[in-house]
Amino acid sequence: MTPRRVCAVLVILAAGVARAQGIESNFKPYVVGGRAAGMGGAFTALSDDGSGGYYNPGGLSFTRSSSLSFSLNAYGVAGGTVKNALGDGNDFVYRDLQVFPVASAGIKKLGEVEPETGVAPHTLYFSIFIPDGLTTDDRAQLGDVTNAYFSRRSNQTLWLGGGYAIRLGRVGIGAGAYALIGSTSYFLDLNIATPDGTQFVILSSRDDLNTLGFVGSAGVRWDVTDQLRLGLSVFTPEWGGGSRKSFVRVGFSTGTSAGGFARQADDLSATPSLPLRVQAGVAWEASRWAVAADLIFLGPRNVHDNPERTADALDRLVIRRPVLNVAVGGEMALGAGFALRAGFFTDFASSDPSRVDVDNTSHVNHYGFTLSGGLRAEHVRTDVGVTGWWGKGTDVIPRNLDFSILARTDATEYGVFVFLATAYEF
Repeated sequence: MTPRRVCAVLVILAAGVARAQGIESNFKPYVVGGRAAGMGGAFTALSDDGSGGYYNPGGLSFTRSSSLSFSLNAYGVAGGTVKNALGDGNDFVYRDLQVFPVASAGIKKLGEVEPETGVAPHTLYFSIFIPDGLTTDDRAQLGDVTNAYFSRRSNQTLWLGGGYAIRLGRVGIGAGAYALIGSTSYFLDLNIATPDGTQFVILSSRDDLNTLGFVGSAGVRWDVTDQLRLGLSVFTPEWGGGSRKSFVRVGFSTGTSAGGFARQADDLSATPSLPLRVQAGVAWEASRWAVAADLIFLGPRNVHDNPERTADALDRLVIRRPVLNVAVGGEMALGAGFALRAGFFTDFASSDPSRVDVDNTSHVNHYGFTLSGGLRAEHVRTDVGVTGWWGKGTDVIPRNLDFSILARTDATEYGVFVFLATAYEF
């Protein structure tokens, strides 16, 4: 391979390969909330605690008292495997510890308590959510011990906002707005050398994205009977903007010649890609048990930043296709204020599996479960549980490390998280 070909290949590598592994392909790595998290996220027809702003603002009008709630932390492990990602017979395997806060919320009831409902009709709420976040920092050996591949990625989005809900008899209506602050960073380092050291390639690449966007929400909950609840909510696509920075440094020697270059671009754009979300749910609550089910529709969304920089591999292309997910869950009261919950949810990839020229290359469908226990005292609720998911699909790799030929390969992903949530009612 000529030095010019080496340079071209490495620029393609720096621009694309580090961005795989699920970025902007799946919707949720874990489930937000306390009661909701234990029920697999099937909460649209209930939505009656601090996490309700993320599921259905209309349900918050059914809360009976003011409260402060916290999902203190989620601790877990996320990992996966990409077949032949580092050449034929060399899989890239990653596994990393995850620690992050999930949600905090406050609810304020206003107005006189109505005799027919037993609650004040007006509700103000504020919420801070981190519904998605992932950090990986992994390395792999390429054949000889002197050859190494390092990959580090971190992404997180903070939702900050609130809204208002009102209860009109058996119907609750609510609306909200959120500012979304996103941060994503990719780092890749590749070192390949012949045993005698006469030929080598050294590559370092880093991309940083920062976005600020806004999402509006509206929802309704209807208690058809004393047991049957229906819910519907809509969350707008995220609109806003942001910036990207890209840096690449390459050095190489072919034995007869050597060279290298560095390239930095700090004037790139980054458009949020969160799509439209519509949720419909049904729930049945009796004296000691409850069951719920949701359908979650995610709309299509295409983003192409800096198309004029495509020739330099500095554009950003994200293609999301429409996706329909489900969530089901149940709750059983066991006495003394203790409840046991379990749930199931899907998180299908919205990426296009026929494309290899996009940034969201991973197409892995996730199937998840939740299990938790909750304790309710006079003023305090506490929930402890676990969320797990596993998925199988495809990702894009350079065929046998020839980065001018991109192809799909098998990929698996998994995650297990432990969460603790508490709320104080007053």
